[in-house]
This record gives sequence, structure tokens and C-alpha cells, in this order.
Amino acid sequence: GVLLCMLVFAFTACATKLSGTYTNSEGLIKQSFTFKEDNKVEVSAFGIDVEGEYLIEDGKITITYSLLNLSYDWEKSFKKDGNSIFIDGTEFIKE
Repeated sequence: GVLLCMLVFAFTACATKLSGTYTNSEGLIKQSFTFKEDNKVEVSAFGIDVEGEYLIEDGKITITYSLLNLSYDWEKSFKKDGNSIFIDGTEFIKE
């Protein structure tokens, strides 16, 4: 539990784990993040779906993914509140 996490990661922040799909349908473009086992995430936006790995640490989310054989690190501010997550200030609600 939390105590073990504190002991094991005494010098690093405990990474947040998420599961399920979080969506934002405001505006014209529906965006979603589907969090899976083993830090995998599927991102869907602008009609493009990419799968990558995510890490949430120190109030930031970093998603590493490949698109057209190029690797990207996408880093934004992150906050979780109840059934919502906030990425770069945008609210995504758990389905």
C-alpha cells in the first residue's frame, strides 16, 4: 500500500496509476485517454489514435508514443480530482 510505496520510493514520487477511459467532448473535437495495464495508454484526438506509455509524477503526465516511425514525449500538467483528470487544465471525465 501507501506505506510500502513510501518506503520503496523514499527518494522519488509514487507514480499514479489510472484505468478506464477519460473523455472531453467540449468544442468540435472529442479527445479521450484510455488507460490500461502496464502503464499503457491509448490517446484518441483529431481522428488519430496512438498507443503509448504514460508516467504521472510530480504533477505532470508524460506520454511516450510513436507516430510515423518517430518517437515523441508529450508532457503536460496533470491533476486528478474524483472522476475527472485535468491535463494541461482541460477536464477529462471518466466514462
